[in-house]
This record gives sequence, C-alpha cells and structure tokens, in this order.
Amino acid sequence: MGKVSEWNDDRGFGFIAPLDGKPARVFFHVRDYRLDGRRPEVGEVIRFTAQRQADGKWRTLTVRRTVPAVRQAKPAAPSRAMPWRPGSALPGALAIVAYALLIAWAIGAGRLPLEAALVPLALSAITFVAYALDKHAAQTGRWRTPESTLHMMELAGGWPGAWIAQQVLRHKSSKRAYRVVFRAMVVLHLIAAAAWLWGRA
Repeated sequence: MGKVSEWNDDRGFGFIAPLDGKPARVFFHVRDYRLDGRRPEVGEVIRFTAQRQADGKWRTLTVRRTVPAVRQAKPAAPSRAMPWRPGSALPGALAIVAYALLIAWAIGAGRLPLEAALVPLALSAITFVAYALDKHAAQTGRWRTPESTLHMMELAGGWPGAWIAQQVLRHKSSKRAYRVVFRAMVVLHLIAAAAWLWGRA
C-alpha cells in the first residue's frame, strides 16, 4: 500500500510514496488508475503493484483506491468552493442570452447580415470539440491542448461553446484560476463585439 504524494492532473501522472518506505517513490500514470469516473488525489491511500524498469526506477502496473483521500484539516471553505452549487450556471446562461440578443439586434438594425449568426455558432462548435478532445487527452494521458489556446478560442467568439462544454463535460470547471481567465475572455469579447457593432452605425 501507499499514498499519492504528487499528482500532475494536466499531464496525467504522479508519484506514490509506499507506506513501508521501499522504494522511496513509485511513478504512476492515469492509465494505471483503476477507478473510472474520478481522478487521483494527493493524500489518498491506494493499493498498487509495481515493477522495476530497466533504468532502475519503479513504475506501477495497477493502482486501486482503498480509502478516501487523507487531507489536512482546513477551515470550513466558503460555498463558492463548490463548483456545481445550484444556480452557478445562471450567469453563463444569461451571458449567452445577452449575446444572442446583441447579434439579433445587430441583424435587425442592418449592421450585420443574417449569415453572421452562423459565425458564433461555428466558433462555439469548434471550441466545444476542442474541450472534448482535451478532456479525452487528460483521461488517456495524451498530449493536452494548452490552456492559452482554449482561451484564445473563447476570446475569438467560441466562449458559448466553452461554457456549454464546462457544464456538460465537467471539464475545466473546477480549476478556479482557469475560470477567472475564462470569465475575462467572455467580458472582453462582449465589450469588443458591442463596440465594433456600435461603430458600424
């Protein structure tokens, strides 16, 4: 048995510290983790089988979770730490409705052709697919899409698709730093779009 001592979720690998201290640490990959539907957590106690590699380092063959993760005692976290609390999706839904109304107004006012409505739909679809591929890569330990690339797609106009992916796929939804930048991309895009449309008067 051992305990997860390090875990890099973006790259899909980490290290286990055996409870008996032999060896000092063992490398493991997310593919070795035998618990579908969840990710490893630092501090959780696991059972594992390992094998010494040709370079002398140890690597797991299988990893199974045995008990809930051991966490240090912390003060009660505020409710905002719960990413899926009721009503948390409301701001994003309202932003999408406002965006749709902005585009509808621009088309009705003759500032955009009717076909322009297809552009945000296409960008959103592309961004949604990018999120889905990145989640699959995270689960299988393959090459990830850089967060900066996802943010650029959001800024370009694919943010509605990104928001839907976060709700449906549960991807990039629990990382606070990512959500902060995502919201900034939404605000910047809406401001830029409104300013551009207003200037076409």
